[in-house]
Amino acid sequence: MNTLDPETLHRTTKLELDEGRAQSLEEAQEIMKRYVLQIDAGIGVLESETRQAMLLTAVNTAARAFLGGVRVRICERGRMGLSWAHEMDMVEAIKVYGGEIVETLSSEYPTLVIGEVSQPTGSLVVFGTWEGWSGGVVEKAKDRLCETVEFPLAGMLAASLGVSEAFQNLRGNVFASRRSAGLSLWEPRRDWREKSAFGEPCLYLPKRLWLIGLGHLGQAYAWALGLLPYEDTSDVDLMLQDFDHIVKANESTGMLINETLVGQKKTRAVSKRLEALGFNTSITERQFDLNTRRNDNEPGVALVGVDAPTPRRQLEGAGFDLIVDAGLGGGQSNYLEILVHSFPSGIKAVDAFPVSNRQRGNSLVDLPAYKDHHQKMREATDLTDAEIDCGIIEVAGRSIGAAFVGSFAATFVISEVLRNLAGIPECAVFSVSLQNPDKSQASIKRPEEGRAINSGFVKARISTHRANS
Repeated sequence: MNTLDPETLHRTTKLELDEGRAQSLEEAQEIMKRYVLQIDAGIGVLESETRQAMLLTAVNTAARAFLGGVRVRICERGRMGLSWAHEMDMVEAIKVYGGEIVETLSSEYPTLVIGEVSQPTGSLVVFGTWEGWSGGVVEKAKDRLCETVEFPLAGMLAASLGVSEAFQNLRGNVFASRRSAGLSLWEPRRDWREKSAFGEPCLYLPKRLWLIGLGHLGQAYAWALGLLPYEDTSDVDLMLQDFDHIVKANESTGMLINETLVGQKKTRAVSKRLEALGFNTSITERQFDLNTRRNDNEPGVALVGVDAPTPRRQLEGAGFDLIVDAGLGGGQSNYLEILVHSFPSGIKAVDAFPVSNRQRGNSLVDLPAYKDHHQKMREATDLTDAEIDCGIIEVAGRSIGAAFVGSFAATFVISEVLRNLAGIPECAVFSVSLQNPDKSQASIKRPEEGRAINSGFVKARISTHRANS
């Protein structure tokens, strides 16, 4: 029997259950198998690290949400230079991250275009684009940005938006993929298409970071760090903290894992991926709590990606110089929402993360798919109704998640640290919903005079400019 199990339930498929569109788990899975994304990788991908970041991020995140497949047409062959696919042929890299190489594209499915393509095909077509710290998608090729100043995080941002727009359109958002959408990671309060939003070339990169939580968000942070133009990653020290093992459900949102890693500790799986890129990693496999204290020899900048409010309320007592925390919505109405806090600021962590007794699962158990599961369990097991309901509430209470949402959030979180190194004001609070990505809100904070808020930096590779193709 195909059962609802919190350890195996695909977090994006859960959206179909919680919106009541599917009458059963089987029907939800069939709906998701109709979701197909096409990517048209044109001329200029191999010569640009930002376009390579766009391509691999799009394939990686879309393969976890579009269960009908990610079909990629390429017009050039060659080895990729980007770290996550270093020395891989483009075809090999696309397959490794879940894509399928095709000769032709269909007019039945949405298409994300990357690079120069003469005649893109799709039910809807959007063009990924960037310039400096700005990234996004546009409806027409002529509206693309200059694409001259390389910044792989902007490519990751554009890819996340492109995948999001296609996914939302397939689910009935008539505006998605029929609009321009983007963000400036340099100055999020400006129109991302303005020259002043492009920022300056990224010259300095963080040397020591502490990643707290290695699930959906933490792995997206790690992916983003792997895209940065480090001259020598052996100069970089990363502390990885998590206590959980990988379960099948994590594959639907975690950018660095697959089903072969089920049962492994998250810390060790992520450490292995990062050390393959040359980073130095240390791990701590315990919960972050009131007893967690960093010492002077450990990273002073924390990137946080945990769900529960309790550990987040305790962040400011651990001795960090700078904390950047991202939170994602987990329900059917807010799974596209992102909220980022940076501490210290005018807001205290205990106020930013109130403890809630709300039980999400209780409000969902009467939906068709959950009632169908209850009936099947009654027929197939000796469990009482109360025992069945308890299990259903546990499943229903799990968050909906989509990898492209965490990917988008990660670009902003990492950019908070980079802006700090560049000496420009950070954001105390940043909020956005990918349902309306151009409606983001950011509150800028001014650094406290004399406050040391980084734990070292290294110079970026001097590869931030390229000739316009």
